[in-house]
Amino acid sequence: MLKSVNQSWGISPKFRARYGSTWADMDFIFKDKVYAKSFKEDPLHTKVGTLEVAGLKIPFTYKDLMQNSRTITRMGAETHREDLSKKFEVTIKSKSIQLNRQEINRLSETLNDALITVDRSYELGLYL
Repeated sequence: MLKSVNQSWGISPKFRARYGSTWADMDFIFKDKVYAKSFKEDPLHTKVGTLEVAGLKIPFTYKDLMQNSRTITRMGAETHREDLSKKFEVTIKSKSIQLNRQEINRLSETLNDALITVDRSYELGLYL
């Protein structure tokens, strides 16, 4: 079973039309299995999943997830009063993407939710 944050396949046509396909298709897909041993030996470099945004699939380690979550949250706070038509350049793991403020907020929420899920899964011993 596919484990994801936003479950983008379930977005209704109404929301897709309202926010656009970039917003609707944004998702973080968790790796099938993250082993406790890899978290114990080298937690920061453990591969936890893939971010899907603007047609790109970007693999993420736990360290990437923590760094990009903070960066995108900060960017969302800086752009929260900007016009919706204005696009901003967002760089994720050396890949540049043009996103509006709604898409940046969605990306921020997605990365934060993924980070919380990974943390809680490890704490509970679920290992995704």
